[in-house]
Amino acid sequence: MTEPFSTRLKNSTATIHDEVEHTSFMVDLMEGRLDAGAYSLLLRQYEVIYDALEKKSRDFAEDPVFAPFHDETLFRHDRILDDLSELGARELPAIRSAQAYAEHLAQLDRPEQVIAHHYTRYLGDLSGGQAIGALMGRHYALGDGALTMWDFTELGKTKPYKDSYRLRLNEIAGTAGHEQTVIDETMTAFKLNGELLAELTAMTDHSKATVA
Repeated sequence: MTEPFSTRLKNSTATIHDEVEHTSFMVDLMEGRLDAGAYSLLLRQYEVIYDALEKKSRDFAEDPVFAPFHDETLFRHDRILDDLSELGARELPAIRSAQAYAEHLAQLDRPEQVIAHHYTRYLGDLSGGQAIGALMGRHYALGDGALTMWDFTELGKTKPYKDSYRLRLNEIAGTAGHEQTVIDETMTAFKLNGELLAELTAMTDHSKATVA
């Protein structure tokens, strides 16, 4: 039996995905060793990244390869802005790696490349991202009003949505999309995210409770 593309994509990127998930900044944040300021700093970088991703998603909304994935219910940028306002963190800096990530997104010119980043960010938000929201509230006493990025109530139950998303991935070749391009760009997406988290690690490593 031929392996579904969604499975091949997951397996092809599993090693780098695991490495990024276990970057020191993310581990420390998830285990409660940082503070709300560190989370705010991460969220500020996401604001830059999701702004670029969602602009690019709109650019490709009518493309036959990307169109099955375009769903503005997934968009997080406005929610991130609201969360940053709740946290009093709208003025935090955008760091070098976040700007590089956004610049890369702005230069994408193939629908398969946009799918790769769409998959990496949104399917991640619907999976492990749900734990991030819960743990930020628990470790750092953040209220729901500061964690709306992780609220996907409008989608309904997340498992059926994720299952449907994977079926759409499996149909990419049927819409004349090039599967290997998706895999290659997904590797790039994880690399860019890893560089972001490495820079945040360097910023917080020497003073894990004083990020502001």
